[in-house]
Amino acid sequence: MIFPPELLYLVVALGVGLAIYRYVTTRGGIEIVRPDYAGLPEEGRIEVRQHLVRWQAADEHSFVAAWQLMSGHAVFMRVVFDEADADEPDLGYVDIRIDRREVVKGAAWTEKISDRGLRADVEVILRALQREARTARSDKTRLAGARKVGDDRET
Repeated sequence: MIFPPELLYLVVALGVGLAIYRYVTTRGGIEIVRPDYAGLPEEGRIEVRQHLVRWQAADEHSFVAAWQLMSGHAVFMRVVFDEADADEPDLGYVDIRIDRREVVKGAAWTEKISDRGLRADVEVILRALQREARTARSDKTRLAGARKVGDDRET
């Protein structure tokens, strides 16, 4: 069955129109929410996209991650979960500094980061930290359910 060219053009136009509509109207990026980072180890490091990312969780309400760009500048990302907001108690906010210059302040979505390269790095790092938190949670669950192995004889 051969489609007329007008139908093919219509399908292509609808696809392009849908892509533009999604680009302009929808939120992009990652939303910062507490359950994604629950169980993140207090400190650690991981290699992500040729960056050595180090993080430290001060408490369950915030964590800080840092890495160095290829240009030699240091990037500091601070994520804070604010319970003061009654509508969204698990919503987090990200602040990003490159060296001493503040680039992003109080963004709940990574779409607020205007530099596309930095946004891509931040999203990949946040996903890696989510994986680390998920792994730590599953390890704790496994350890809690593990039986003690050894000699159970009374002496």
